[in-house]
Amino acid sequence: MLPSATLRPLLAALCAAGTSACGGGAPLLHPAHVLTPGNVTVGAGLSGQPVLRSLSAAPGTAEANAEAVLETRMIAPALAPWVSARVGITGSNEAGLTYTGRAARLDGRHGFKLSKSLALSAGLGGEVILAGRRDAAGEPTLMAGGGVDVPVLFGWMSTGGLYSGWIGPRAGFRWIRGEVTPTAIADATDIRVGLVEGMRHGFRYFHVALEIAGDWHEVSGSVGDIDVSTSQISLTPAGALILSF
Repeated sequence: MLPSATLRPLLAALCAAGTSACGGGAPLLHPAHVLTPGNVTVGAGLSGQPVLRSLSAAPGTAEANAEAVLETRMIAPALAPWVSARVGITGSNEAGLTYTGRAARLDGRHGFKLSKSLALSAGLGGEVILAGRRDAAGEPTLMAGGGVDVPVLFGWMSTGGLYSGWIGPRAGFRWIRGEVTPTAIADATDIRVGLVEGMRHGFRYFHVALEIAGDWHEVSGSVGDIDVSTSQISLTPAGALILSF
């Protein structure tokens, strides 16, 4: 059991994030090494996702407003909760289910042991997105979508799993569609490629995982009768507490 002094700040932060924001970040927060068959991990934490580029359209124009809408709904730069469970499967495989505030992601991956401490894993994830929000006037917005992503991780793990680190590329595709105002429909896609790196430290059943990812986004779509095509760069720092069974 974790001490209450450790659990209370974490639960308070997760509740605040879940009620105040739904960021679009979907961190992995797991090493390249897959779990042994029957082993399970559960984790909870937070992620953020700031964007690094300004809008490409001239400020104050209809095009800039449409671009801002798609950036907010598709990339969703904000703080978000992260809750995940993973299980090892026979044949050097692993499956996981992750909730990130506005999306649920189900994934599987296969591991390749390169040496006593080095490993490679390749995975495929699919997510369901519920991106409903409220605009400045308080009007409800109804948006939904989905996506797929392919992470490939190379990593190192110390004897006994005390330390581990990982790095690798991750590419993905998302789409959303729905109302942004009572009279406007948004329809957009996001193709992204990036690099993720992270580290984990702990002992036996308890670990702390930290990760950061950088992504290049190519967003295209429409808001009402305005077509939008833009690119963006985002960072996704994340951290979580992981329990192993």
